[in-house]
Amino acid sequence: MQGHFFFLLVHIAVSAAFEQQYFFPLSAARIPDDKIAHTILARALDDGIDLSAFAFSGPALHEIVFWSHWNESAEFPRALLEPGQNATTIDVHAHYAPEWYGDIRQDNTVWTLRNQLTHMANQSIAESIFSIPNPNIFLGDKNATLAIARLLNENMATLARVLPRRFGFFATTPLPYTDASIVEAKYALDSLGALGVALSSNHEGHYLGDALFTPFFTEMDNKHAIIFVHPIEPLLKVNETFVKANPTVYSPVLAEFYFETARTFLDLALSQTLTNFSSLDFIIPHLGGSFLSIIDRSIPPSQLLDDVMAALRRRCWWDSAGLTYGHQLGGLLAYDISPTFLLYGSDYPYIPSSLVDASSKAIEESPFLNMTQKREVKSRNALGLFAGRKRDENL
Repeated sequence: MQGHFFFLLVHIAVSAAFEQQYFFPLSAARIPDDKIAHTILARALDDGIDLSAFAFSGPALHEIVFWSHWNESAEFPRALLEPGQNATTIDVHAHYAPEWYGDIRQDNTVWTLRNQLTHMANQSIAESIFSIPNPNIFLGDKNATLAIARLLNENMATLARVLPRRFGFFATTPLPYTDASIVEAKYALDSLGALGVALSSNHEGHYLGDALFTPFFTEMDNKHAIIFVHPIEPLLKVNETFVKANPTVYSPVLAEFYFETARTFLDLALSQTLTNFSSLDFIIPHLGGSFLSIIDRSIPPSQLLDDVMAALRRRCWWDSAGLTYGHQLGGLLAYDISPTFLLYGSDYPYIPSSLVDASSKAIEESPFLNMTQKREVKSRNALGLFAGRKRDENL
């Protein structure tokens, strides 16, 4: 017992030391001496976000400034920088993983522009739409969450401006802080050119059907927004402490992500968020995860079920990320979901290239779609989703 208590104290001390390195004011010496960095700091402050309060803002601002001044060079052949002649695929489920964000997440995933463009060339991808839906690194810390969301959006927007024919992005939103999330989403959509907003399956334990988020969805409904949803590890709040709620010994990516998608979309359905906000389009990841297997059992025959199924058929789009086309697609189509609502997603770089290859092969060999429908999954369907929205002329 004493040994366990000692281990717990050491764990708490290490965690506290890790967080402390990011929680001291950003010194002037670490702020890039560049107009772009100072403009970002000032705009954030106008929105009540003090980026100078956090040490992680320094590396993030340096990253943004670097890409803001990036110029095409001989280092990158034209074949990588421009979509190839046969590159028509639109990847709606791609992730940007800047080093500064990986540092605060303690995640060693490596993203480089060369690797990203090589991946796109190998998969005949014309454009990747980045999302980083999780700004909730320091749980319960509103100011840190707002700062991370703003820096991620500025970072992704810069990449999209540098290579507008190759990259777009969905805005990170600092839920569960609803009012701040409305401000951030509007800024990203109206000023940075975001194509939609990215949400996690839960934000600090609050699932997306929570009444706390109703004002946010009201504002997004008014903007006819696209909502991209991504699963995350489940959390419980016990005595004001956040506890990871994965009950297995396995990675949450394997054991929980699919169920997280089911939890949050069931919550959206039962709370009627999915049906009440009828101007929203949702992108459901990984072809719905395990949500498909519980719809009939969770919502009895009723007007609600009819309304939910109408929403799933008319305003929900289903990305292919992961190995989803071998058998899972058959279950989705059994609900009379039109193949025109199927989208391509690679999940790169969090899914390695070998599995991306396997996923693409599964689409090509799927017995559930004809050849025309398979081609439309990779481009035409996404064009239908983004039609009329910002930057669709670049797709």
